[in-house]
Amino acid sequence: MVEAQVSINKKTNSLSNRTSSTTTTDNRQQPENDNDTVVDNTPQGIVYNTDEIPDSILQSRVISFSDIARSVKIRLIQHPSLLPTGIHNNDPLSDILNVSYASLGALGQVHQPIYPYTLTPLHSYTQNPFPVYSSLHDSRYFQTQTPYTLLGYGSSLDKDYQIHIAHSQNIKPRWNVAMLYDLVSRDGLYTNSGVTSHFLDLTTNYYSRDARYQMYAALTYNRIRHEENGGVTNDTTCWSYSRESGIPVNMYSAQNQWQDIKLKIHQSYNTVRQFPLIIERDSAQYDTIPEPKPATFNTGVFALDLSYTRHRRLFFDNQATSWFYNYGSIDTSFFYDSTIYHQLAAELYWTNDAHMQHRWHNPVIVTVGLRPQYEEIKFAEIHPYTITPLHHYTLSPFASAQLHIGRFDIEAHGEETNGSYRTGDYRLDGNIKMRWENGDLMVSVLSEAQSPDMIFYHNQGAYNWDINDYNKIKQQRIAAALNHNTVGCLRLASTLISDNVWIDSQMRPTQGNATGLLLQADWIGQLKFGWFNIRTHQMLQHSSDDNVVRVPLYASKNSFYADFNLFSNALRAQIGFDLRYHTKYYCDGWNPVLGAFYRQNEVKIGDYIIGDLWITLQVKRATIYLRASHLNAPIEKLMGFKPHYFSMPHYPYENFTLYWGLVWRFFD
Repeated sequence: MVEAQVSINKKTNSLSNRTSSTTTTDNRQQPENDNDTVVDNTPQGIVYNTDEIPDSILQSRVISFSDIARSVKIRLIQHPSLLPTGIHNNDPLSDILNVSYASLGALGQVHQPIYPYTLTPLHSYTQNPFPVYSSLHDSRYFQTQTPYTLLGYGSSLDKDYQIHIAHSQNIKPRWNVAMLYDLVSRDGLYTNSGVTSHFLDLTTNYYSRDARYQMYAALTYNRIRHEENGGVTNDTTCWSYSRESGIPVNMYSAQNQWQDIKLKIHQSYNTVRQFPLIIERDSAQYDTIPEPKPATFNTGVFALDLSYTRHRRLFFDNQATSWFYNYGSIDTSFFYDSTIYHQLAAELYWTNDAHMQHRWHNPVIVTVGLRPQYEEIKFAEIHPYTITPLHHYTLSPFASAQLHIGRFDIEAHGEETNGSYRTGDYRLDGNIKMRWENGDLMVSVLSEAQSPDMIFYHNQGAYNWDINDYNKIKQQRIAAALNHNTVGCLRLASTLISDNVWIDSQMRPTQGNATGLLLQADWIGQLKFGWFNIRTHQMLQHSSDDNVVRVPLYASKNSFYADFNLFSNALRAQIGFDLRYHTKYYCDGWNPVLGAFYRQNEVKIGDYIIGDLWITLQVKRATIYLRASHLNAPIEKLMGFKPHYFSMPHYPYENFTLYWGLVWRFFD
């Protein structure tokens, strides 16, 4: 069932958007540099036989929406954004919504969040056994009146290359197909540090004329080749070399490869008629069937979601002599490790959310369903031990309820897992939101017990660890978020974490028996002073036990820029600078052999400001950007300061470089 009010012109079979609200359905502040601008989240329905809305830019003829779990309605409806701000953030990590990361220091490399917990959204709980990479984009679905194409190219002085392609069009009035492709390729300044990443999404969606049947599907393919040098061998003497390529590193021929294939198919059928059926006899006369009276209790919507995931990590090293192997059990200079993970799942669910909400807003919405799931993990290693593949079958019933009373929205969700080692896993969460004209206030709670990721349950790679009998990882959280249209979003969260699991400094999985309290506060704001703008994200955190969870005390992402028009508004220009900072803490280290992060207590990173200067120019639908990255590095060198900038233990930030690129959108 479609949640945007969309009009279809009978004479032209055209599709146009009829939305006007600028609010969002979740608790996140939408950034100005988001690839799409959110224009509506309110359920509107489908209206027929209306005139096409004139649009000189054609921007409103393209709507897109994201994949929200267990939803029988389209949500977070968006138009492609023509705002130039954010185009200069050529690093995908800079564009991921309001999250800060510690990475290996360069474009396209592995990363982990430094602000790991926020408000709990209501969604299905699925584990990722290899949480290393974030996709450059989420799967997007479109409905277009006119074909939409985006072309982007970027490069740098250090041989970084990026290509962005998106294309979408309706091949039938209510049947759309789309393709999104991203390429990140870099040679790397340090020895054996090149990266090539391909991300491809193919999506389609269809809904019947009366919106009672809806189908959408997405096929995602990610392929990442990551040369692994294990970091520099000496964090102090690395600065004495004139070129990064001459600095000694820990690994000279190692490489990780990740391959992901994900397929999802959603189908839903609404048993309740939505609006009068209009039958055209001739150009002037119509017969109509009266709309039935809405009812909270109805036969509802039945939905079936099918998903398949295949994840493969391949690691090999022709010179397996680095210190990473000191904790292993191999006796050869060549090492090969392949891990393949399969997941097949289905979700069958029913909801009484059957009515178009522009006609009648259901005050009580209930959803119930069942999720059977199969998981398998296989290994192929040059290793003296035989490792048996792991197979797991689980069955998870789930339910959710929503109550809407005036300005208050109350939601609750719960699910439990039975079968295999995950028997007894559960998740309970909910929130209450109070809305007013200029914003909203939401309070959320979470209680969950989840088994550790599957990566901890098998003898991994060169290390051949024993499989442990782990307790559930338990979290209890309460959080609040205040959204205001002027000052932005203020969030507070308190999380109790027990029996957390990590890989220790001996490269073995370890479960702590302590309970830690993580306190978090952050503010996401957009301030305007005429032509001057400030976009900011301030983060404050405190962990009562660093053995449970480790985070920096303070982190900050800021963008200060001028926004103005020239040549009778023919050219829009933005000039600004970005600042990123976080305090020192014992950041997890990266183990290329495991393809995972490990807990270390030797090196603190942080307490360093990264500054970028940038300019973007927009002419009609084309945007050109130029960014001077890490501008303060050569300035510090001229002033005689000793370099000390590390993005992760043994991985320095790359030095100053120039990035440039072009993004062009076509609406025809």
